[in-house]
Amino acid sequence: MGTYLFGDAGESLDPKFDALSSLLDAGTFARVEQLGVADGWRCLEVGGGGGSVANWLADVVAPSGHVTVTDIDVARLEERDNVTVLEHDVVSNILPGNAFDLVHARLVLFHLPAREAVLRKLRDSLRPGGWLVLDEFDCLPLDVLAAPGPDDVKLIMRVKNALLTLLDQAGAELAWGARIERALLDAGLHDVSGSREVREWEGGSAGCRLLAATARLVRAKLPLTDAEFDRYLELMADPETVVSSYAMCSAQGRR
Repeated sequence: MGTYLFGDAGESLDPKFDALSSLLDAGTFARVEQLGVADGWRCLEVGGGGGSVANWLADVVAPSGHVTVTDIDVARLEERDNVTVLEHDVVSNILPGNAFDLVHARLVLFHLPAREAVLRKLRDSLRPGGWLVLDEFDCLPLDVLAAPGPDDVKLIMRVKNALLTLLDQAGAELAWGARIERALLDAGLHDVSGSREVREWEGGSAGCRLLAATARLVRAKLPLTDAEFDRYLELMADPETVVSSYAMCSAQGRR
């Protein structure tokens, strides 16, 4: 089955959601807007997290459209006039068929060993002509471009490799983002296209805040001394640190 590595983090997830929103929302919104989302659309947001995408969609499809937002933990999601919040496990629970004009999932299938089956479930929840949009990381490219000293470079790479090992052990597919276009085609979707972007993340940026937040969530599992861990957090906040990001891969296809 695999387990979601960050699934029992409680309040400490807030910095991660904040960093993800700051880092990724603008790109997500632009991609979805290009599909023509508008008043009247019925949308499904899978793995709603902090709610930023669902809330944006709710504004775009108002007044006659509707957004259903799901997650296994819905504590940070808010019901609105045109938003339904659903506590839902996309692996084991049922979704309605032929129901949505848009289904969007960001950094969800990456974590799921049953990702191919879940993708087909998301496809089947689309109305004919509806769009499935996936945003996923390819976690393999991250490298250190600059750091205060050579020992700092080694430390950042040690943490990166430890985090990726933990994700792999939990059932994530580290290079899933690199093959989502092929996965959409294999699922029988049409008009499939995608993009791949690698950025430079400076210390203190949303990207480095995300790296720091995820490291905090699994602190007990990292093979670091307290001094090393503290130094890693300092480096993630230091503008002298520059890393190349994970590749942000996006793809969409029409049923």
